[in-house]
Amino acid sequence: MSVSVIPFNMPEPMEIPENIIQMLREMPAAKAVERAMELLLQIEVAEIMIYERVDASGNLELGSVVAGDGTRAEELKALLEREEFVGQALADAANSLAGKAFACQSALLLLGQVEEDGENPLPAGLNEFLLEGGKSGNIGFIYVLPLSAQDDRPLGALTLIRPAATGPLNHEQPNITERVRRELSLILAG
Repeated sequence: MSVSVIPFNMPEPMEIPENIIQMLREMPAAKAVERAMELLLQIEVAEIMIYERVDASGNLELGSVVAGDGTRAEELKALLEREEFVGQALADAANSLAGKAFACQSALLLLGQVEEDGENPLPAGLNEFLLEGGKSGNIGFIYVLPLSAQDDRPLGALTLIRPAATGPLNHEQPNITERVRRELSLILAG
């Protein structure tokens, strides 16, 4: 199966301890996003996470890349910093996963097999990272979660990357992730 891009609705959020929410609210916004990503990694929602932010001018920037293995995060960040969409207006950033999510006005799930001659919706740097330089292979499960203000103004996106062997989000992971996504949207909106 070639790579599929599937819009979906996140489930109802799950309550998480108020002390965690309060801790995030007290941090500067960028630090809160990074800390929330680290907390999500602890409950194994992803092996690696990417935060793309939208600046005040509406341009897309690479925020944080976080992984349990810091060297993998640095490797992916270096690959993504080369991407042509970095610094572009979000509306023109069709190669970015955040751009795709906001164009669909939905969270996205990407899964399937990159085929050597097939159409590939992944940014080149992410594709290179996931396939370890190969021309084909399974990308696992990639969730792109848009972060928006209450007036639907784009603020950024979180991308969760899970290897195929791990499977999709399960049990309470989607509900916890949705609670964190909503809280980060409020924090970023200021």
